[in-house]
Amino acid sequence: MKNILHIISSARGQESYSYKLSSAIIEKLMSTDPNVNITERNLTKEFPQFIDEILIPELYKFPTEYNEKSDRLLKHSDTIFSEVKNADIIVIGTPMHNFGISAPLKAWIDLLIRPGITYSFDNTGARVGLLHNKKIYLAIASGGKLSDTMRENDYIESYIKAVFQAYTGITDIRTFRVEGTIENNYSTDDYKRIIQNL
Repeated sequence: MKNILHIISSARGQESYSYKLSSAIIEKLMSTDPNVNITERNLTKEFPQFIDEILIPELYKFPTEYNEKSDRLLKHSDTIFSEVKNADIIVIGTPMHNFGISAPLKAWIDLLIRPGITYSFDNTGARVGLLHNKKIYLAIASGGKLSDTMRENDYIESYIKAVFQAYTGITDIRTFRVEGTIENNYSTDDYKRIIQNL
């Protein structure tokens, strides 16, 4: 049985375009393999903790350095990591906010990435990701349409690929988009068309 982790990060929840697109991706995956287990993490209902001066030293410790304080402060981070570790497929839905990802998604990533947990270093000092054999499907929704000249301002896809490849080792990342949602209403058929090559 495959495990799918569905990350919801739009404040509009199930009414959001990113949620509808990410849900369509999951439905398409289930149509080819219905024997899946889905874990849903709604970051706007359970907002990830922001990093502060107390938490940040713990996040940068290696597991051999943990103590009782670490165990207590890292519980939320441990839960996030456990869900990612157990997932074969991670479907991330995010709106575009000022060319970037949503605030709760950024907070979730900041709690996920930890030395000795999602990445380590080899004998040469090079960083090595520790999470393998996983796929990420990224569902992006933007209110406006990004022309070819504006595409360089889309920092979502490049950021997600950079951070997950460098700090987790997950390299199989595919992106799907809905654009111009301020002017357009997308139907079920539209979502199916967008993900037809999934």
